[in-house]
Amino acid sequence: MSEEPFEYGVGRPAYKEHPLWIEAMALTHAAYELAAQVRPADPGTARHLRRAAVAIPAHVAGALSSDDDARREHVSTALGALAEVSRQAERAGDIDRAAATELSRRAGELERSVSFQLGDAGTLVC
Repeated sequence: MSEEPFEYGVGRPAYKEHPLWIEAMALTHAAYELAAQVRPADPGTARHLRRAAVAIPAHVAGALSSDDDARREHVSTALGALAEVSRQAERAGDIDRAAATELSRRAGELERSVSFQLGDAGTLVC
């Protein structure tokens, strides 16, 4: 059986190879881990953390796959979700301070990267 060479963007969406999407997925996994720890004591925070986290890679992918107005909308929504992850991580800090602080730090870094790499003059947030 002959294996065909991998061609970028063929068979797998191109955004899945982008470093911003890869980091967004890693952040989502970290948020879910923290949410699992928080859930017994604060199910509301855990739910909000998970909901915000899943929006990040979805909207980063949308921004990478869109242009103009749709791209700005996706960037704006991704930035809002990143800010919400940071807020919920702060609320979860009483349960696991180290994990919450690290998640908030990573969300802030990704927020700056998304703004810089995907934003434009109308959407830059620094």
